Amino acid sequence: MVSRNLLFVQVIALAFSTSLFGGLGEEIRIACSINLEQMSLLMGFSQIGSLVSFLMLPFLSKRIGSYSLLITGIFVSSLSLLGMGLSRSLLFFGAFFLLSTLAGYLYGTSNVMVLINLEPQRTKTNIPLMHLTYSIGGMFSGLYIAYLKRSQWYYGYVQMAALYALLALLFLVFRPQQARTWAKPKYQSPGSGFSLLKDAQFARFLFFLITANAVEYCAIIYPLAYITEVLGGGARAIGSAIVILHGSIACSRLLVIPLLKQGFAAKRLLLILCLVSATGLLLLSFSSSLGFALLCLSLLGLGIGAVNPVSQVLEITQWPQDLLQLANLRSMGSTLGRMFMPLVVGLILTTFSLSVVFLFLACCMILALLVLLRSSF
Repeated sequence: MVSRNLLFVQVIALAFSTSLFGGLGEEIRIACSINLEQMSLLMGFSQIGSLVSFLMLPFLSKRIGSYSLLITGIFVSSLSLLGMGLSRSLLFFGAFFLLSTLAGYLYGTSNVMVLINLEPQRTKTNIPLMHLTYSIGGMFSGLYIAYLKRSQWYYGYVQMAALYALLALLFLVFRPQQARTWAKPKYQSPGSGFSLLKDAQFARFLFFLITANAVEYCAIIYPLAYITEVLGGGARAIGSAIVILHGSIACSRLLVIPLLKQGFAAKRLLLILCLVSATGLLLLSFSSSLGFALLCLSLLGLGIGAVNPVSQVLEITQWPQDLLQLANLRSMGSTLGRMFMPLVVGLILTTFSLSVVFLFLACCMILALLVLLRSSF
C-alpha cells in the first residue's frame, strides 16, 4: 500500500531532520549567536507549540480526521525547516523552532493512528518496525551531518524542507479511499478527550513516559555537545557518535520485535531497558576519552532505543478503548518532559558540568524504573 510505504519514508525523513539540531548544534549556535544555556532554554520553551497542538488535537481530529492532520503537520514542518535554515538570530531561529514543534506534534501523533487504521491486524509489528525504521534513518543521518559540517549547515534545513513538501504532496495524491470512512472521535465535551487521566494506573504510566522520554530527548542532544566541547571531537567524531548511537538504538528496537511477538512481557522489557539506559548515562558521566564515550553511547542507545515502541505496545494493550486519546496523551507526556527537563539541565549547567547532567539523567531514569515497578499492570 502506497500510503503505508510513504509513512515509513516520512519516518526516515524525520530521523534526518531531527538530527540536524543536535548534530549541527555548534554551527547553529555560532550563526545565530546562541550559547549552550540559551539552547537549553530554547529546547524547553519551544515545546509550547506542542502544548498548543495537544489542546487543539481533540477538536481537530473530530473535524478533519487523522490523515488530514498528517498532511497538515508535514507541510507546516516544511515551512518551519526552511525558516530555521534561513535564520541568523536567536529570535528567528527560536520562532521557527517553536513552529516546528507545533507541526511535529500534529503529524507525530496522527501518523501512528494512520498506520493502525491502514493495517489494524499488524499493530504489534508495525509500531516497533516504524521505530526501527527511524533508527536506521538516524544511523545514515550521521553521515549526512558529517557532510554538512564540511559544507554549509543550512543546506540540511533547506533540503529537508524540500523533502517534507514533496512528501506532503505525495500523501495528498495517494490518499487512500478508506481514509474518508475512518471513524472520528465523538467527544461530548472538551474534558472527555482527556478522560484517561482519571485512571490512577494510567496516570502512573504517564509519569513514567514523561520521565523516560525527557531523558531520551536530552540523551540525544547533550552527549554530542559533550564530545564536541569537552572531548574536543570534530566532524568525524560527531558523525561516528550519531551513527553509533542510532545504530545501537536500531539494534534495541530490532531485538524487541521477536520478543514481543513471542509474548515476552512488555513491562519486564521496559524495566530492563531503563536499567541499561541508566547504566550508560552513569558511565558516560565518568568518561574521559572519545573511545570510552562512544562505548557508553552504544550502551545508552541499547537502553533508550526500545523504550518508546515497547511502551506504546503496552499502552495499546492496556487501554485500547480510545487510541487517539492515548496517542495525544502520550505525545503530551513526552512534550512536558521535553519542556521542563532541558530547563533543569540548563540550570545545572550554570553551576556544574555536563558530567553532572549525565548523573542527573541517570537518576531520573532510575526514578522512572521505580514508578513502573510499582504499577499493577
